[in-house]
Amino acid sequence: MKKIILLLVVAACMGLQTKAQEKAFIKGKVIISASASLGVYATKINSEWDYLSIHEAHDTNSGAASGVYALNLEYAVNNWLGIGGRFGYSKYYAETDKATGTKPYVNGWDGDLTLGLHLIKTVHFDMPVQFTFGYSHIKYLALDTRNGIVAGGGLNYGIALVPRIYFGKHFGMFFNVGYMGYNYPNLTLSDNTNVYNIINYKFKLKADGANVGLGFMFKFH
Repeated sequence: MKKIILLLVVAACMGLQTKAQEKAFIKGKVIISASASLGVYATKINSEWDYLSIHEAHDTNSGAASGVYALNLEYAVNNWLGIGGRFGYSKYYAETDKATGTKPYVNGWDGDLTLGLHLIKTVHFDMPVQFTFGYSHIKYLALDTRNGIVAGGGLNYGIALVPRIYFGKHFGMFFNVGYMGYNYPNLTLSDNTNVYNIINYKFKLKADGANVGLGFMFKFH
């Protein structure tokens, strides 16, 4: 009888230990991931300039789309909180300028801190809510005869639901469905005519919208 009770206690302890180890997100683990996403944003542009005694200001609402490629590193602080970093590269879609026949090149990069709340998880499934905040830089090259350039930095921020599916202990794939916002408060404009400096041109850009994609991850034990 004593042997049976002892065996039951050992089995129960092993079961609890196995259950804890089988969770998809556990304290002390490191997760590296790579993803590709589509970003679709509403944009608002504010431009101001002065010429002699005349001051002009205009707001323009439009839209933008980009391919977003990101690398993430996350460390499990405990069984439900992850802190990490993100590097993202964005290639924006640009239409050919009908007047010049040239197609601009627009890209950007982000360097962010991330915070993940892992409240729903099983053995092979993990669905964190991820918060993103950091620095973003954008550059627009007109590629025309005037060599027009728009460039500058600002902030980016977002929230996403990131369901993860593990095929084993280490490797898996995930989807991301979220919101991203960008704010560039002081972009610089230049070309070979120097006109933007003469009229004291100021340019601001805000963008926000949906970011949807998928990726793969590797978890270090």
